[in-house]
Amino acid sequence: MQHFLSTFLYVIAALIPMVNPLSGSIFFLSLTSDLGPRERAWLAARVAIYSFILIEISVYAGVFILNFFGISIDVLRVAGGLVLASAGWKEISSFGGGEKKSESRGSDEPLEKEHFEQRAFFPLTLPLMVGPGAMSVCTAIGTTLPTTFANTLGLNLASAALCIGIWVCFRYAGQISKRLGAAGADAIVKVFSFILICIGIQVLWAGFSGLWTELARTSLAFLAK
Repeated sequence: MQHFLSTFLYVIAALIPMVNPLSGSIFFLSLTSDLGPRERAWLAARVAIYSFILIEISVYAGVFILNFFGISIDVLRVAGGLVLASAGWKEISSFGGGEKKSESRGSDEPLEKEHFEQRAFFPLTLPLMVGPGAMSVCTAIGTTLPTTFANTLGLNLASAALCIGIWVCFRYAGQISKRLGAAGADAIVKVFSFILICIGIQVLWAGFSGLWTELARTSLAFLAK
């Protein structure tokens, strides 16, 4: 029981700063400003499910997948940063048209999933919630934790609890929009879209710095021969 609790708390503490469902819910709101409550609820459930699957894959097979395709963590950071910055720029340049689209559609109208279901995995799950940082942490956890029943159970339940938190935060993110009103919600969307661009550039820079350092190290080793 002690090993189970220590593993559970260890995984939660390691992934919460990387995933952070509370702040993620604001970005979720900004990236779904053109959708109604039913569409957001559908996406919230899918993002939680996809996040759990991606965390489990990263824990148990992350190293093998990256090595198989020859992808480094720094390359993953560069790609993830580009996607986040692109998503933020797309939203911040929409000039507030999304919320009006959401209000014009009644809650009883049929869902047109083909217009929004593709967002569930990309970019809402990858790289927004389970990005390069979270994947690298998951990979490290999977390679360092001893394979015991208590550790495996604690790890899986911690991942499930974290994804339930994602669902709760995303599911009720629309309440922020209702309380702030159209103008206030649009202002929040723009602010956090700009922050999303900054996060994307920061992730990209971290990956680029790692690649540049590796290039410099390789060049020096080559010249030293």
